[in-house]
Amino acid sequence: MKIIGLTEFKKMFNGALINLGNKKEIVNKLNVFPVPDGDTGTNMFLTLKTAMDEVTKRNPENLKEFGKAVCEGALIGGRGNSGVILSQIFKGFFDYIDGKEEITIPEFSDALINASKTAYRAVIKPVEGTILTVMSAIAKKAVVLSKSENNFENMLKELLKESELVLAKTPELLPVLKEAGVVDSGGQGLVFIVEGMLRGLNEDIQIEKSFEEEIEEMDKTALGGQLKFKYDTVLLTSAPNIDPEKLQKELEQFGDSIVVAKAGDLTKIHVHSNEPYKVMEFVMQYGELKEARIENMQEEQNEFLKKNMATVPETGKIKRPFCIVAVSQGEGFDKIFASIGADVIVSGGQTMNPSIKDIFSAIEKCKADKVIVFPNNSNIILAAKEAANLVKDKEVVVMHTKNMVQAIPIILSFNSEEDFKTNVKRGNEILNELHSFAVTYSVRDTTLKGLSLKKGDILGVADGEIVIKGNDPDKVLLELFKKYKDLVEEYEVVGIYYGKNIDKERAEAIGKKIESMFSDIEVDVSYGGQPFYFYLISIE
Repeated sequence: MKIIGLTEFKKMFNGALINLGNKKEIVNKLNVFPVPDGDTGTNMFLTLKTAMDEVTKRNPENLKEFGKAVCEGALIGGRGNSGVILSQIFKGFFDYIDGKEEITIPEFSDALINASKTAYRAVIKPVEGTILTVMSAIAKKAVVLSKSENNFENMLKELLKESELVLAKTPELLPVLKEAGVVDSGGQGLVFIVEGMLRGLNEDIQIEKSFEEEIEEMDKTALGGQLKFKYDTVLLTSAPNIDPEKLQKELEQFGDSIVVAKAGDLTKIHVHSNEPYKVMEFVMQYGELKEARIENMQEEQNEFLKKNMATVPETGKIKRPFCIVAVSQGEGFDKIFASIGADVIVSGGQTMNPSIKDIFSAIEKCKADKVIVFPNNSNIILAAKEAANLVKDKEVVVMHTKNMVQAIPIILSFNSEEDFKTNVKRGNEILNELHSFAVTYSVRDTTLKGLSLKKGDILGVADGEIVIKGNDPDKVLLELFKKYKDLVEEYEVVGIYYGKNIDKERAEAIGKKIESMFSDIEVDVSYGGQPFYFYLISIE
């Protein structure tokens, strides 16, 4: 195959989507920092999925229209740094071949070079040992191959090999990867995309649903009104002699949505029933139970309906000559941002990065012609900047806030009597002076900057760096303040925002202990309601 056109590109991109969908959890688990934020695979998959949804919607009849659909879909659907970079890779590639209906191997290679350059330009401070490095290596290898190779299938095979080789070297280029014992997650996602393109071209790929994806789909389908079976039961048993098909049929007496997945001596079981303990007793006749999880789906359903019927809190009560868009995660933070004058709130944060389209739509809702966007997550900043670039009728500034607690003092500092430029300048000055702590947990075993971490360890984070570990969130928080006592004493206010799994009395008690450590520090305790983080702390 010396030339490829629309038919081949459709096969390649569909193959990439399926392969990345099948393997996105592998990418997610490669997160360097072992905090609950492993979403690179999900972000890349959703970006590619939005691109292909756009292709399906438009049903392009030529390669030019196909490329336009892919680029525009990926751009509006880009999520997280990895997803935005992927959208730029597509943009660079299709910009180069714009107007061509059939592509030769040399043209394909030159388009990859342009894709690599476009991706590098999109990143403020490009770092080697990342998806950029893997993309650059693929492009350079393609140029070398184009001088002698005349078969696209063979070329993709060689590009896949090259991408895997370079991916394996990313820990040598980025020390933090080496210490954590992982390769770059974005680079791995790109390797899976190349692999999927090759398999798609050969029509040798199909969707593989994991146990978790299958039960998630079933649980979503079950939502709606009064449930027939209200208990969601997931069991893990060590039973080497289980016949999955036989057990699946036997479990039908207890309910529906049954999934039985066996791997070696372990078997995972999922059932919707009204008698979960009878399900457990039945399964125990086959072997010992290793894990059991029972959830009341009716309560979840009632809460879901209640939340979606609730009135959206009013925003924009404080009148300013410009609009504020804030990304927020947690009902407490939603209310806080609304109360201090955020005009539009975008839902998202850890593990739930909003897309470029989400942020663009929020900016478009603003009535003022000047807008300040608070991404409040380092993995959302790039998407926010791309969204800002799409806006033609407003002046948009993206404040580089990496967490929600950084945004609050900045918003409170804004003065409606002063002009936009002065407020932006003050906001950046405050951002540079702020410090923040966080208490979360480790999602896997790893080593980071000499700190040996185990899954489930409670982590103390200072200005984005994991610095201590422990087994109790309150004790870890106190240790953070002891460790950085000299720094904290230079400031006036400490804001403690407790998460959805911490109760008010506990949070207020820890607030009093911290206040007693300092003579001139005011400690404010507020409900943030954020998931994944026990506490988020601002030091102002």
